[in-house]
Amino acid sequence: MSSSIGFEHIGAIAIIVLGVLLIMSIISWTIMIYKWIQLSSLKTRNNVFLERFIDGESESTLNSFARINESLNAKIYMLSKQSLSVSKAYLTKEVNHLERGFSILASVGATAPFVGLFGTIWGIINAFRNIGLSDSTSISVVAPGISEALITTAAGIFVAVVAVIGYNLLYSLYTSIIRETENFLEAIE
Repeated sequence: MSSSIGFEHIGAIAIIVLGVLLIMSIISWTIMIYKWIQLSSLKTRNNVFLERFIDGESESTLNSFARINESLNAKIYMLSKQSLSVSKAYLTKEVNHLERGFSILASVGATAPFVGLFGTIWGIINAFRNIGLSDSTSISVVAPGISEALITTAAGIFVAVVAVIGYNLLYSLYTSIIRETENFLEAIE
């Protein structure tokens, strides 16, 4: 009795489906890691500047620190000295920049199950074709197509779930940063 899980019976279409899902997964993980680093470091820098601002440091000290602190709050603070409309325009530009990547995660989360479902349908078609070719409904005839279907289904669901969880966690971090920055902008108006 063999201990394999059916990978040797996977056809070309299922391999392509799994390849597409692998690419979708790599793209998702790349975006999630990049966004996590980007957003968490921005949140830390924002918090450091906000603490100094709240502590009531002198304006000259705060200005010097704002020049070297690469946070959204520090940049908005410096731009607010020119005009609030410039600060608001900069915030809008940064919001658009920080949103990049979220639509890809959402798309992967929404489409990966359907890519896996395509593999599922193809595996079931293969199972029925094998039944027709062999005139037998034994498990050895049906199993390769069914295992192909189950593997692509599981892969599609896995890729989608990871992308959706990543999207939700990162979007929550993103919205908290934007909300805090908007509140800071209101406070300095």
